[in-house]
Amino acid sequence: MTIRTLSAGGALLVCVLLASVLLVWLPTLADAQDVAQKIKSLQIRGNKKIEETAIRGRLTVKVDDPYTSDVVRAQVRVIYEMGFFEDVQIETEPVAGGIALIFVVREKPFITELVFDGNENLSEDKLKEKITIRSQTFLDQQQAKESAEKILLAYQEDGYYNSQVTPIVQSLDEERKRLTFYIKEGDRAHVKTVIFDGITAVSKKELLKVMATREWIMLVSRFTDAGLLKREELANDVERIKEIYLNKGYLNIQVGQPIVELTEDKKFFTVTFPIVEGEPYTVGDIGFRGNTVFEEAELRAGSKIAVGEVFQRAKIRDEITRLTELYGEKGYAFTDVTPSVNPDPQTKTAAIVLNLKEGDLIRIREIRISGNDKTRDNVVRRELRVNEQEVIDTVSMKRSYQRLTNLNFFETVEILPKQVEPDKVDLDVKVKEKATGSFSIGGGFSTLDKLTAVADITEGNFRGNGQTVRLRGQFGQRRNIFVLSFREPYLQDSLTSLQLDLFNTETNFETYRESKSGGTVTFGRWFSEFTSGTASLVYENLKISDVSAVSSSLVLQQVGTQSTSGFRTSISRDTRDYYIDPRTGSRTSANVDLGARILGGTNNFYKIQLDGATYTPLFWDTRHMIRGRLGLIEGYGGRPIPVTEQFYVGGINTMRGFVFGRAGPVTPEGTLLGAARQIIINNDFIFPISNEAKLNGVLFFDYGQGFDLANRINIGDLRKAAGVEARWISPFGPLRVAYGFNLDPRPLERRGVFEFSVGSLF
Repeated sequence: MTIRTLSAGGALLVCVLLASVLLVWLPTLADAQDVAQKIKSLQIRGNKKIEETAIRGRLTVKVDDPYTSDVVRAQVRVIYEMGFFEDVQIETEPVAGGIALIFVVREKPFITELVFDGNENLSEDKLKEKITIRSQTFLDQQQAKESAEKILLAYQEDGYYNSQVTPIVQSLDEERKRLTFYIKEGDRAHVKTVIFDGITAVSKKELLKVMATREWIMLVSRFTDAGLLKREELANDVERIKEIYLNKGYLNIQVGQPIVELTEDKKFFTVTFPIVEGEPYTVGDIGFRGNTVFEEAELRAGSKIAVGEVFQRAKIRDEITRLTELYGEKGYAFTDVTPSVNPDPQTKTAAIVLNLKEGDLIRIREIRISGNDKTRDNVVRRELRVNEQEVIDTVSMKRSYQRLTNLNFFETVEILPKQVEPDKVDLDVKVKEKATGSFSIGGGFSTLDKLTAVADITEGNFRGNGQTVRLRGQFGQRRNIFVLSFREPYLQDSLTSLQLDLFNTETNFETYRESKSGGTVTFGRWFSEFTSGTASLVYENLKISDVSAVSSSLVLQQVGTQSTSGFRTSISRDTRDYYIDPRTGSRTSANVDLGARILGGTNNFYKIQLDGATYTPLFWDTRHMIRGRLGLIEGYGGRPIPVTEQFYVGGINTMRGFVFGRAGPVTPEGTLLGAARQIIINNDFIFPISNEAKLNGVLFFDYGQGFDLANRINIGDLRKAAGVEARWISPFGPLRVAYGFNLDPRPLERRGVFEFSVGSLF
């Protein structure tokens, strides 16, 4: 036998071959051993909140199944996928006939409280809307991280680019945990600079005036939103810039995507709007196409676009509105006006063609009213200015909407035409009623009446008939009032109204006391859509007492009891759109009052008043109101002017900046004398502070005076005042706060007067 010795290389080769065989054979041996074992029991350990049955219900392995590594891994994966556990371990114990398979689980922290710490500028409710994690759930670390990122994004959207958000889990006890998002808000980044790259035809100031993106100004931005970056408004700002240029004739204006750059310290933005202006165009020609109802001359008659003027897109929109209303008045409610603008680059002119699709003459088949659970149908229908089977009139529909809104019975009013045939529509009048009855016990204050307590029961829509019933008592430092009123605005659904009033008042005028009681019966009548008149039969008893030595001679003459029996008449025209807060329209009235002894009283006098106010809409929902009042009163038959009928000019309702009555005659000691003549002119620039809250601001200039019979009226001597006012249409009545400056104060007069009134004080 020959024995050969393996070389070193051969030995190495043999070792590699043996290792390969073992690597293949050992797993097979292990699997064979696994297959040989059976799972004889399944156990769950470590669960606290998740019931064992819920876990077992997810497992696919069963007793007597073979135990293999693949099966075990699959069950661990199934338990993890439930989302309630942060750790799952496998343990085995030998038992008769096999092994016991044990799943040892550790539940995720259970969040019982969710807290935001450090959020001052974003509310908790807003942050909760952003996150997906909730309390009373198991904590998902990934979900907590994503929620923190969403909170951070919310702050960045609001301009807080230095914000930090850290989620931390705190133990309340063994089972309960608190997830707190610790927030460091940092300072808000502001728009430091807005750049309009390429502008020459317009100024930067002109563009910023119409934009939502504005530059940060240290003092101003503390009270306004100037300087805040509103990314959602950037696209709208692009359109606003284009609108400015299109109204200056630049038809080829191009405004690129705004470029927003944040400074390294993350405190300021620079926003750049790339602009290519082009050249301006003028109006070359104006034409109409598709018109058959109106001749072209009729269509041109009211146009405000002129050939040769600078092209303005705003005027085209106004022209579309004008033509739509023109057709709407004739019953063509669905007329469509489409403008075509054809620029000529050679002549730099633009031809405008207004394409008319007139449609059919539309009639109203049926008017359906809904939402008026309390208000009767006839109360709504009598305010409508359109009728069934008549041609629809869009201008009358607009007026119907205004009249229904002015009733103050409804939160919302909708008048919607629904086409049922090519030439017929049904009109759906949808209203949402609001409370018209009120019972209130409260108080108020005015600079005339001082502190008062008020009890008021009012029903503005009595039994759904549109009638008003009111019982009011007012008790104050200077005046006590009792009033009982009933008003029927449409007597038997006619154009005649009826109002009954009973009253009793006691007023302390400091130099004398006045007691007055009586009643009035008033009939009113509508003469046209905007014109109405009233006539009242009046009877009142008047008592003057507690007269001081400094009272006027007129008051001293009337100490004791007297009475007035006579008429008060008025005629007025009111075209205001909304009575409570007008934007446009006017109101003018003339009043003539007569007291005559022949009718049973002791006073003889006549009183004439003229009152007119006009509202002119301006930019940004602002408007200008100018109001003028003239008045005179004279006694006749040897009787003096009743003290209660005199004019008292000065105060929040006449001349702001003056104490009550002191823009009229006074004694050298400052005692009020009252006036027999008055001239008052109020100029108000009204601007909205909050439309939702019905809060307006006013800049005013008042010009006027009261005169006695001995003084001639000299326009050059009228008193002047200016100031500011706030007006709030509150749920409990109108609130006014005014500060007026007397521009030419006389001895014993204040240079400035602060006045306010709260509540519906008489």
